[in-house]
Amino acid sequence: MIMNLHTHTHNSPDAKQTVAERVKAANQLGLRFMAITDHVEINRYYPAEYYHAEESEMYFYDGCGVFARSAAETAAAQADCAPLRLLFGAEIGQIPQDTEKAALIYNDPRVDLVLGSVHELPDMPDFYFLDYSSADIPALVTAYFEEVLRLARTDCWDVLAHLTYGMRYLPDRRAYDLTPHRALIDEILQTVIRKNKALEFNGSGLRKPQPYIDPELTILRRYFDLGGRNITISTDAHDTKYLGFGLDLLEDMVRAVGFTELTWFDKHEPRKVAL
Repeated sequence: MIMNLHTHTHNSPDAKQTVAERVKAANQLGLRFMAITDHVEINRYYPAEYYHAEESEMYFYDGCGVFARSAAETAAAQADCAPLRLLFGAEIGQIPQDTEKAALIYNDPRVDLVLGSVHELPDMPDFYFLDYSSADIPALVTAYFEEVLRLARTDCWDVLAHLTYGMRYLPDRRAYDLTPHRALIDEILQTVIRKNKALEFNGSGLRKPQPYIDPELTILRRYFDLGGRNITISTDAHDTKYLGFGLDLLEDMVRAVGFTELTWFDKHEPRKVAL
C-alpha cells in the first residue's frame, strides 16, 4: 500500500483515535505516505459562541481549534513515525465562503497539503442531512458542481477531494445520469490540471452496502484523457479500522486507467511516487 492522503483523527468532531494510533496502524499496514487532514469547515472557523449558535451533529464549529490541536499532535508524531512519511494538512470545507480564513490555514508553514471540499452549499447543511424526497435533484447537483468549480478557481488547496460528494447520499446514486453535468465537470477537471493541483480518488464508499467511489471511474478516465496526471488515493478514514480498506483495489483501478505514478505533497509542492 502506497498512500492514504485523507484521514481524520479524534481532533475532527466525527472521527476517532489519536495521530499516534494512526501512525502505528499505518506502519503495520506498510503504508509509505499518510496525511492527517482533520476537518476545518471554514464557514464555521470560530467556536459556536462566536456565531451565537450551538454545536450539533449537523454543524461543526471551531475549525481553527481543530487545526491547532491536529497540528500539535501531528508534529509530535512526526518525530517518531519512520518508516512512514507522515504529512500534515487539513480538509478545508467551503473555501469559497471565506478565502481569507482558508489562506491562513494554507499558508501555515507546517502544512504539506490542503484538501479542498464542498460538504454543503451556502445556507444549507451537509448533503448528508438533506431531505431528498422533495428536492429538485438535478438542480441540486448542478448547484453542487458550480460550487466545486468556484472552489477549484481559488488557490488555497492542493487536492480536490471527493469530487462527487454532492451525489453521495442521493436515494439512487447509481441510477443518476451525470450527462447534463459533463461540461461543468470538464471545466472543473481542466481547472485542476491548469493549476497543477491533484484529483483525489476516494474509496470511502467501498465499504457501503452499495459500493461506490468518488469520483466514479468514468470521471477518472476523463481526467486522464484531458491530461490530468496528479492523482491521490485515500479511504477518508474516520476510524483506524478503515485506514487501509480497499487501498489495493484503488491502486489497481488507477493503474487500469493509465496512471503510472501517484502524487503526494511536500509543503504544497507535488511529488511523485511510482505505482
